[in-house]
Amino acid sequence: MKIFLSILLLLPVLSLGQSRIGGWKAHVSFTPVIAVAETPDVIAAATAGGIFLTEKNGSQFTTKTKSEGLSEVGISAIAYSSDTGFLLIGYESGNLDLLKNGQVTNLPDLTRKAELSNKTIHHIFCEGSFAYLCCAFGIVKIDIQKAEVAETWYLGSNNNLNAAYDLTTFNNSWFVATNHGIFWAVKTGSNLQDYRNWQQQTSLPLPDASFSSFAQSDGLLFTHDISNDRILAYNGSVWQPQFTGIKNIRCIRSSPNGLTVLAEGEVWLTSKSGNALITEYQPGGTSAIDPRDALTDSNGNLWIGDHRFGLTQKTGTGTFRHFVPDSPGSDQISALKTGTEEVYVATVASNQAGIPEAAISILQNGTWQNFSAADDNGLQSVKPITSFALNGDHPDEYWASTSGSGLLFFQKNRVAAHYNEQNSTLGALNGNCVINCIAIDAQKNLFYTNPTGKARIGIKATDGNFVQLSYPGMGFSTSPTGEIIAGSTATNWAVLPDEGLFAFKIKGSTDNISDDQYRKVAVQSRFSNVSTTIVTNFNGVSTVVEDLTHQLWIGTSTGIVVYSNPDKIFESGEFYGIQPSLDDGEGLFKPILAKEKITAIAVDGGNRKWCGTANSGVFLFSENGDHLLRHFDSNNSPLLSDQILSIGIAPKSGEVFFATSKGLISFKSDAATSEISFDKAYVWPNPLRETYTGSVTIDGLTDGTDVRITDVAGNLVYRTTSLGGRAIWNGQNARGVRVSTGVYLIFCSSASLNATKIIKLLVIH
Repeated sequence: MKIFLSILLLLPVLSLGQSRIGGWKAHVSFTPVIAVAETPDVIAAATAGGIFLTEKNGSQFTTKTKSEGLSEVGISAIAYSSDTGFLLIGYESGNLDLLKNGQVTNLPDLTRKAELSNKTIHHIFCEGSFAYLCCAFGIVKIDIQKAEVAETWYLGSNNNLNAAYDLTTFNNSWFVATNHGIFWAVKTGSNLQDYRNWQQQTSLPLPDASFSSFAQSDGLLFTHDISNDRILAYNGSVWQPQFTGIKNIRCIRSSPNGLTVLAEGEVWLTSKSGNALITEYQPGGTSAIDPRDALTDSNGNLWIGDHRFGLTQKTGTGTFRHFVPDSPGSDQISALKTGTEEVYVATVASNQAGIPEAAISILQNGTWQNFSAADDNGLQSVKPITSFALNGDHPDEYWASTSGSGLLFFQKNRVAAHYNEQNSTLGALNGNCVINCIAIDAQKNLFYTNPTGKARIGIKATDGNFVQLSYPGMGFSTSPTGEIIAGSTATNWAVLPDEGLFAFKIKGSTDNISDDQYRKVAVQSRFSNVSTTIVTNFNGVSTVVEDLTHQLWIGTSTGIVVYSNPDKIFESGEFYGIQPSLDDGEGLFKPILAKEKITAIAVDGGNRKWCGTANSGVFLFSENGDHLLRHFDSNNSPLLSDQILSIGIAPKSGEVFFATSKGLISFKSDAATSEISFDKAYVWPNPLRETYTGSVTIDGLTDGTDVRITDVAGNLVYRTTSLGGRAIWNGQNARGVRVSTGVYLIFCSSASLNATKIIKLLVIH
């Protein structure tokens, strides 16, 4: 694991279970920095998911994400306006945030332009009280103080709009770098909203080439010619190639003594006294640098925004310091698993050849640890992880399946064993040993789905042997094989996306399938009333989960099917489930999410169902699915994306983690796992101070605990029932008024435990 400057220790850490009910936290990666900017006090660094601000001496920093006030994710540019004191944040959607004194003002005008298919803000140039957004269709002039659009400059006719990548002023003229040449216009005296007042620089060697960026030094204007991978210099009349030895250029930036040139794996610092080259940040570094932006601050220090190392400072002594806020290593997530105390996230890293590799981020005790091939040789050339399986008896041991490299066994976050077609019975096709999912049963057998094998499912038994479970109909197939779970009743379930479900129960030894029970079925629901019987077939089976009452919930491309007694699959006859239906008092059959593609289902401590979709965010349903309790999407909540990849729930804290197409975010739920006693019951926060405005949580309960809150005189203030192991109280009495200062008694009673507990709470009003 890379060791970065530990500026994180200066910030308070909230562990799982100590955040507000209903609160969101975006766990976006702050490693792949794409842009940097300087303010009088701090250096701002942006990643796609958020920004962070660090003091120039690196003493402390703050972060801003969607859950902390930013409008969205997909940041593409940042800039600082020295005249107004605003930091401007541009997005791929054309959205614009203006940040000052911790407060965000949003300017969404461009996002509403339906006639523009691409609105990406590529670069922001500030001058005076105006900002100029270089967009995919031209330039948008913003009045920063008024937070409104002042003008729009199109570089071409309506049918031939050019994308603007950078803007600068030179010789009292505007210069714009576009995908079809460089355009210029005098700064005053003409209507720049009329594209005919913009002239193309015909003196360029190839006037119609694509150009990405500008820089100025020693009275010359420099530009990066993308099409021809070169730098050109302009003296006001002619363009000449410069620094011809630099190749694979990404962009150029101005510096006090020359240019800073960012290239693939290199940073060039040019000056009259000679050019300096940076190819690594530490001697013998194993990872190539990946610079994307840079600036030289007012103190003369170079700051590099690096996609692999984060914000990197080159000090006056020539040493490098890396600044990366506590976060996962990447926003590209391939698997998610929550343990008792940890959250395991499989991320995708790219090696020096640009090939995706496996990486892991683990959240433990409120801090992220990130591991990749640079930290563990066992991950080198390993394809991305597809799922995790945890060994509950040994928290420092776990398994991971991969999308082409077989199985990995971890001890203390290092690869301790690697199994593939060469050292096991796992099967490969064209050199790819694909394991789509793994699960561990109560006897510690490891089940897996191996679509590239001779048998599509198999087991690594507790004796260490691999066994192909060659059940009839489960041999090699071009049809995919997906998730697998080990059920609580010893029935195991594998998802066959194109076919339905495969259930199997091992009756004797693991290497003898002759006495096992097994059956493949299509996913079907049956609805019947007095006059009608409807049988519905479901395709695109995506996920399977067992709830707290042993019911089986199946996600498909057209909704959800529930089997209330799933072990009946081994009986003769048809095997039907039901579609949960909303109860809105009308008495009509209204199956939930019937038009949604389900991607994930998770069960919380109250046996409620969190359902992720491919396009509509997350839905929370009651235990039986008959009531919709919440719906979160990217418009009505801090959810990063409407495309949900996976959902995991931390059992003790009740924190729900959503892996989305744009990163990881969590929501503090009002339900937690039920306990088997009141030994660990507690209330938080305690004392309840006048400055706290969130809900009071009573945790460590058993499901259905009757909770009554009274004052010391015995007067009932509030009564509720726990969801799983948690009950909540808003600190108010029955009249909706916050209770007075004093000691309050929380009486907890469980019929199932035949036990009671009294907890004292101090309230300061």
